[in-house]
Amino acid sequence: MTIEDDTGTGPASATPPAPGPRAGWWPSPWSAAQVAAGKVSRSGLGVDGTRVSWTEGRPDQGGRQVVVGVEVCGAGPSGGRPRALDRPVDRTPPGVGVRSRVHEYGGGAATVAGGVLFYVDQDDQAWYRMDPVDGARPLRLGGRFDPGDAPRHGDGAVTPDGRWLVSVEERVGPARTTHTVVAMATDGSGATSVVVEDGDFVVAPRPSPDGRWLAWVSWDHPDMSWDASRVRVARLRAQDGSLVADRGSTIAGGSGVAVGQPRWTADGALLFVDDRTGWWVPYRVPARAFADSGPRPSDAVALVGPGAEYHGPDWGLAQHTLDQLPDARIVSRRTTGGRDGLVVLTPPADGLDAPGWTVAEVDQPCVGLTDVAAVDDHTVAVLGSTATEAHVVLAVDLSGGGTCRLSTPSVVDVPVDRASPSDPWTATVDGRPVPGVFFAPVNPDVVEPGGPPPLVVFCHGGPTGAAAPGYDPVVQFLTSRGIAVASVDYRGSSGYGREYRDALRGQWGVADVDDCVAYASALADAGRVDGSRMAIRGTSAGGLTALAALVRARVFAGAVSWYGVTDLGALAVDTHDFESRYLDGLVGPLPESAAVYRDRSPIHHAADLSGRVLLLQGSDDPIVPLGQAESFAAELRAGGADCRLVVFDGESHGFRRAATIEAALTEELDFYRDLFAPEATGGR
Repeated sequence: MTIEDDTGTGPASATPPAPGPRAGWWPSPWSAAQVAAGKVSRSGLGVDGTRVSWTEGRPDQGGRQVVVGVEVCGAGPSGGRPRALDRPVDRTPPGVGVRSRVHEYGGGAATVAGGVLFYVDQDDQAWYRMDPVDGARPLRLGGRFDPGDAPRHGDGAVTPDGRWLVSVEERVGPARTTHTVVAMATDGSGATSVVVEDGDFVVAPRPSPDGRWLAWVSWDHPDMSWDASRVRVARLRAQDGSLVADRGSTIAGGSGVAVGQPRWTADGALLFVDDRTGWWVPYRVPARAFADSGPRPSDAVALVGPGAEYHGPDWGLAQHTLDQLPDARIVSRRTTGGRDGLVVLTPPADGLDAPGWTVAEVDQPCVGLTDVAAVDDHTVAVLGSTATEAHVVLAVDLSGGGTCRLSTPSVVDVPVDRASPSDPWTATVDGRPVPGVFFAPVNPDVVEPGGPPPLVVFCHGGPTGAAAPGYDPVVQFLTSRGIAVASVDYRGSSGYGREYRDALRGQWGVADVDDCVAYASALADAGRVDGSRMAIRGTSAGGLTALAALVRARVFAGAVSWYGVTDLGALAVDTHDFESRYLDGLVGPLPESAAVYRDRSPIHHAADLSGRVLLLQGSDDPIVPLGQAESFAAELRAGGADCRLVVFDGESHGFRRAATIEAALTEELDFYRDLFAPEATGGR
């Protein structure tokens, strides 16, 4: 770790020099070390028979990701609480990291079929097979690996006969990056073929239950998949020892329509999500459409009406928010008003291929859900966050009989009464709502001093992300010390339909900033926070929002940026392929919008910036390179601003190591202590 500090002083002491529970100094059960150790991430939930598996990132192991599995006994037809039949066990070899680098954000780095685990090794980005009979000897798949061509893999699915693994393959070359679907023989013979070459991006290759069809999603620059994308299908067949697909046809999506999650049902129908109505809702193409000449766009039927989201932006591969139960019902995440719920869709009397499915919510504790996977007719596995725990895997009885924890409890074991609950709170700005989540300070060991608390506004990433209503140990780290937190769903956030998501197009660095400023000001006007003691922080794209707020307004005393964007022009020419044209929609196309890029970039307004700045940056970030933070810090110091830059060696975009997270949180807390109670630290 390297630190650049224009004051030449180190962090403030962790022991308050003056008595009294000033904000930032409340005695807290959440230490930076505990929060870092408890920042275990989970993703990639899947079910194979009665075994539930997921990928788990462990900060205390340097951020290594492993595949974890557990056997589950379902609720049964009479209801009741599901049970875990064993403890979670690591399924990947000791020392092996499982991670895909496709699109840099990865996802879909493991899949299980017929008891066999397939995973992407973090080091060489190749697929490996782990047979339960001979699990100590992982078998490398594929024969097209060329170290000079940097192939990356992810989002795999096994064909019904078990002979092939179809997967996304990304090749990062010196001139251009390509994305294809490849098929690799699962026997380790090295047989590999290109199955699909279709557009600039291709994801979610899914073979049908009879092995005769392949479905996938594709899109082209300058769109992102949530701007415009297509569900495509093609006949699949074996030929000369390879797996090949015929010419594909589009059955949904296109200009101004975003699609995702193609998923075959047991009877050979195809499910997917589509936002042609302004909301991502599930559609179904009946099995009979795949006979003879194949399906047409008119075959797709919307199962429910608009008004809620059943999908989210595909930042990572292999999104899994809906699944079919064995009895043909569908279980899904549904987002309304910024909160996630678990619902079951039941077909009407007219049959599976008719519209008008009924929607019933399932009682379960998660307020934020990322993955949903069916176990049996009565049980579903979910990955989500509750009011008191983040990234927990549960088995849920769909009849309301209860839940069973499948994942290991968090290292941070703090009583529920010490956690600050989320409070959905909406500000009204110029007659329009700005939604968000407010967390008031909570600490039963402290008698709160008079007056409202200081505030830190959280700006989510993306910027097509969303505020997290569930438990977040970083939020508790602050609220337990007397600092309120507000997470804002500014214009452009997901979970509120297409119109709200598109409201940021051409307005990034303006609309998002204005909404965060207005939300904080509204909290202060309502007396819920101290308007003279407010700060703002953001990660990645949220870093731009936080820093721009110090330029466009004078309401925040400081900003913290975790690997955030400071120079839009530099980002447009020096980032990875997945986001290389993202700014065309968020800001405008180049070169004609060059002046807008400059006007929206905090680096070009260093002299206008009001407040202190803390920059936390990884040295190996391929998405927002280190040079952006270094150049911005130099500009601020040249103008006499108070800026501190901390660089973490070996970290990328999103810190993964426990030591890094601990150090970054310590730096951030010291920053807020200086802002909100300078007399306790002596100032800087």
